[in-house]
Amino acid sequence: SQRSRSAITKGDSQLSLLSSGKPERSARSGLKAISSSFPAFTSEQLRLFEWMASYYGCELVDVIENAVPRVNRGRSLLQACLNEAGSKLLADPEQLAALERRASRQADFLRRLHEAGGALPVGEISAHAHSIARRLEQLGLISLQLEHAPVQLVSGDQEARLEAPALTAHQQRAVESLAEAIQTGGFQPFLLFGVTGSGKTEVYLRAIERVLEAGGSALVVVPEIALTPQLVDRFVERLQHPLAILHSQVGQSERWQAWEAVLRGECRVVIGARSAIFAPLNNLALIIVDEEHESSYKQSEGLRYHARDVAIMRAQFADCPIVLGSATPSFESLMNVKRKRFTLLEMPERVSERPMPTMNIVDLSKIRVKEMPSANISPELHRALGETLDKKQQAIILYNRRGFSSYLQCDSCGEVVSCPDCSVALTYHKRKNIMLCHYCDRTSAPPEWCAFCRDDRTTRVEDRDPEEVTVGKLHHRGGGTERVVEELGQLFPDARIARMDRDTVGQKGAYRRILDAVRSFDTDILVGTQMLAKGHDLPGVTLVGIIDADVGLHLPDFRASEKIFQLITQASGRAGRGTEPGTVVIQTRQPNHPTIVASVRSRFKAFARFELDQREGLAYPPWGRLLRIVVSDPGLDQAFSLAKDVRLILERFVEAHGLADQLGGVLGPAPAPIERLRGRYRWHLLVKSPSKRVISQLAHHVHAFRRTLKEADTRIAVDVDPIDML
Repeated sequence: SQRSRSAITKGDSQLSLLSSGKPERSARSGLKAISSSFPAFTSEQLRLFEWMASYYGCELVDVIENAVPRVNRGRSLLQACLNEAGSKLLADPEQLAALERRASRQADFLRRLHEAGGALPVGEISAHAHSIARRLEQLGLISLQLEHAPVQLVSGDQEARLEAPALTAHQQRAVESLAEAIQTGGFQPFLLFGVTGSGKTEVYLRAIERVLEAGGSALVVVPEIALTPQLVDRFVERLQHPLAILHSQVGQSERWQAWEAVLRGECRVVIGARSAIFAPLNNLALIIVDEEHESSYKQSEGLRYHARDVAIMRAQFADCPIVLGSATPSFESLMNVKRKRFTLLEMPERVSERPMPTMNIVDLSKIRVKEMPSANISPELHRALGETLDKKQQAIILYNRRGFSSYLQCDSCGEVVSCPDCSVALTYHKRKNIMLCHYCDRTSAPPEWCAFCRDDRTTRVEDRDPEEVTVGKLHHRGGGTERVVEELGQLFPDARIARMDRDTVGQKGAYRRILDAVRSFDTDILVGTQMLAKGHDLPGVTLVGIIDADVGLHLPDFRASEKIFQLITQASGRAGRGTEPGTVVIQTRQPNHPTIVASVRSRFKAFARFELDQREGLAYPPWGRLLRIVVSDPGLDQAFSLAKDVRLILERFVEAHGLADQLGGVLGPAPAPIERLRGRYRWHLLVKSPSKRVISQLAHHVHAFRRTLKEADTRIAVDVDPIDML
């Protein structure tokens, strides 16, 4: 059917819509369509958005606001054109005088257009030009259109194009399977299970080349912005088609322009992070989700969608193959293979017959403090670092904690300096000399004395009794990436050391600069958090050291062991990807923990079987579905009271619709593990069910209840398929 264009408004925001011209359905309630000329997405995408609204139990407009760049972010591209009615008004002195008296700015606007030859970008006319332009359009005196500004798409150089490397036997089989699926078409999901360094990216490239040869388009989604520059570089070297890049560090205007270029068909390959899954590609023939196990695919605020799951549904609506790639697949994907829903493609060996790295465990519980070269570096890791530097090779040191010290603690009473708005300890950051909350970003000056047992803080220390001087003294406990960098600088003063964590990658392009310095051998040791384990290919790195493999292992989260196994395996996979073999040193106080043992022995399948058996009896995913509801309020009693109300409305809904036999139980309300966050007390409930439909129904019901709340300070977060319980 003929497509019509319209814009959607909600409050003061405006979104554009390219719809199929079909009558509005009930799922689109709350949307007001008005005439416009700004297409934003395809009718195939609209089906996806409607599925998301149904599955996550929210309003369609909420999905669109998350998925589509807003039109008003591209205002500088708006072109005003004087039409026949406007020209006639300017030529009629009486009409022009009447407009001058009624709305002088509108008259000035029309004159500027006339002087410019009848057309001008709205942003160049006046400070209030956009509201004036909208009013003149409503009066029928001008027309507005979105000018397609030149878009900086990335494309390869034909002369500099690199030759494709020879494939391993396992790569060849994977490429052939995908080529057949692309040729036949239709929804076909694949799990590409390949060890680190097995060449999954090369398989992606070969598959995309087949798609482009056939005239189709391809979408590549990556878990972190850190991956995008590397993937773009690799794709640019091989593909002779423009690439569009969509991720959070792309500016608002750039994002809208790239979106428009994709919609117009100027670009047939899109690479980006989580939100790139919504790119308006036409003739979509292949979707690739790299590192599909990554938790960053799940949005943690607002509409809590999972990009991997949305990608699977988008492939189904587009009727095309989808590839989920990982060295440590999610248990959900493994279960889909077991149930014959996904086709498994395995690549169990590294390319060029390179060996997997040698894994070494260091039991920190057996090392005395005085034997440690520094607070966080064991003798074994110190020795391995020295040997690596002597060979002019590079090392990565992983510590999944930012800052200099994890917390400040009073030696006298044991009190820890905590965030006044959150029930967590403040972390000390030495370079900025601040205490920082990693949950609400609150900062404060680091105190010297304990506020609880040092009441007389106005008395100078030198005036006190010598025995009292140490009372209430605060000391640094734990560590972080900043402290490890300092220790390494003292142990290896000639080494060039860089840090990669959230504190150092805030500026645009910081990821690329840090990684490029490693690739060009301007960095000897790279210290960082889990973002170091995100699929980087750094051929000069032969050593990976993990400072504390136990971090996160005992969080109140049924996925804790799975996440730690993935982190250790992915981080270890950065070693030995070049011509030299790799070594991994894992420091732990629990060397016999099943997760640590399995990761050291690279026994993923055995670990997965063990974990799946543990979850089955508890009906945790992938055996069942979960709905987590978090109620928060500045008042503790108010939060608890509302949480009880939520449980009551859930129980009434279940009873009214006869869903009791499809429910695995409702747990809570109970205090959330982080009981207070950003000044709000938090209570949560957990609903279990084997049925996706039931979970979606309950989510929709809670969303509806939330919209009836009149208290502005009270909030309810609804999370379908939660990935953590904090």
